[in-house]
Amino acid sequence: MAVPVKSEAGFNPGAPATLFRGTYASLNVNITTFEQNPWDISLDGKRFLMIKEQAPAASQYEVPRRINIVLNWTEELKQRVPVK
Repeated sequence: MAVPVKSEAGFNPGAPATLFRGTYASLNVNITTFEQNPWDISLDGKRFLMIKEQAPAASQYEVPRRINIVLNWTEELKQRVPVK
């Protein structure tokens, strides 16, 4: 939610409005000096980075997404593209 605020003559909040729609992660870890949220705001205050909840699978047979991790990729690159 977002609320405009005027502070000229005291605290005057405006009407709240929905800022984002959807389901986002809401994990909040707070251990005295360590706080972690699944979101962040850019330094200029113009962008948000948030973790969106995964949509439920359409069926139990749906193939999960894969992530391929390539170790030592620079060595493979040197073999495929030799430097002259």
